[in-house]
Amino acid sequence: MTSFTPMDVVVVVLGGVLGFTFGRVVVRRGERVEYVEYLPKNTVRQEIVRSTEKPLIEPKDFNELVEYLRDKFMLLDITLATPDGFPIASTSDKPEEESAIAPEILGKVGKRVFNTGEVILSGKDYKLSVFEVNKDVIGFVKSSRDIHFIEIEKIRGEINRFLEVKM
Repeated sequence: MTSFTPMDVVVVVLGGVLGFTFGRVVVRRGERVEYVEYLPKNTVRQEIVRSTEKPLIEPKDFNELVEYLRDKFMLLDITLATPDGFPIASTSDKPEEESAIAPEILGKVGKRVFNTGEVILSGKDYKLSVFEVNKDVIGFVKSSRDIHFIEIEKIRGEINRFLEVKM
């Protein structure tokens, strides 16, 4: 007859406890997945589009352009400014202030620190994005959600397309 050492008993007990715990975690994770309802990405986007009251109309001037971009990309505010800090067009209540801040943020943080033409800052209530559209225009965007570099590229493309067609 074989005898069990105290180490054998500890190993069996710990194996049973760990096996039971691990099995329980796996089962609980499986239960959670069953209750999560996943929606296709298109469904969410369609609901957002349906909730807007007015259809998006191609802009005819800079004021319509910033309103168009604000509605299309679901932004709080957007300001277009010159590299000298003068406002071109804005949907903000403080376009002069944002136009003056945008080149400073871009120059001091974007160019000197990170050597880039795009800066995204995140605060408690909203996110700010400052980016070069081209050598003559700087964009200043305020949003309640995260802004990604892909969206910045799309906004930049819309502005440049408008400038090519209208100017």
